[in-house]
Amino acid sequence: MPAYRDDSSDTVIPLTQAPSVTELVHRAQAHERIKLTEAGTDGVLVVSAGDEQALLDWEAAFAAESVAAPPGGPYLPHDLVLAMNAAPLATVDAFLAGLEAHAGEDIPAAELWARWERTTSA
Repeated sequence: MPAYRDDSSDTVIPLTQAPSVTELVHRAQAHERIKLTEAGTDGVLVVSAGDEQALLDWEAAFAAESVAAPPGGPYLPHDLVLAMNAAPLATVDAFLAGLEAHAGEDIPAAELWARWERTTSA
């Protein structure tokens, strides 16, 4: 499985300094996530079978929940998102708070821009 995040809670050990397999097994069984690394290669994550199954179960539940979730609209046009990025956080929060009542609705871009203009001119 490709790495999808960097977990700072992993114990990182250079392969040249790796302990015995027996020690790695005991540490993994104690729920310690160990990443063995070697220059120029991907790290190898050592976890217990139970921890791996828990991760796979969580990933499957997350995927199922994501697929089952209703659309999170309204969808914001890219240029509006750029304008929001340049605005003060309080302005963006006020704008988004006004949109919360319309979750899942399809609001035309022109109306979204009009709401943005009203928020920024208030």
